[in-house]
Amino acid sequence: MSTQARIRPGELLISLALLALGTFVVLETGGIAETQGYSQIGPRLFPYLIGTGLSVCGTWLAWQALTGGWRNVPQDDGTHAAPDRMAFVVVSAGVLLHMVLIAWAGFILASALLFVLVARGFGSTRPVRDLVLALALSTAAYFLFTHGLGLTLPAGPFGG
Repeated sequence: MSTQARIRPGELLISLALLALGTFVVLETGGIAETQGYSQIGPRLFPYLIGTGLSVCGTWLAWQALTGGWRNVPQDDGTHAAPDRMAFVVVSAGVLLHMVLIAWAGFILASALLFVLVARGFGSTRPVRDLVLALALSTAAYFLFTHGLGLTLPAGPFGG
């Protein structure tokens, strides 16, 4: 058995694309202006972490693709259900509404609406619970980014 037969080109291509994306994120993060917020964590931290994580995953997956294929991948049993078009529409509407609403409704409300619609698109039938959770998470994210990282996010009606 030759080594060439064990290489899976599709898996290798996806792995290299992930590695390239991670490298791009790390390189472009250097262009972000360095400012330190209250907790001495600058706006470059998370992009560096994400870019590094993408690069590590891409490298790991490429190594697996070159040595016999990705491990622990569920086997396709051929029983895929038809695509859920309504879920696609609901999630897409959430993303589009988020982009439209974030400027005047603010980050918290726009992100909460996005969370609720994505949860509905993934099959949640508990909108009140989703809304409460969405408001808590988007509020926490808002304060983390604005006060912890010193970034400016649209405040919407809650801004002063």
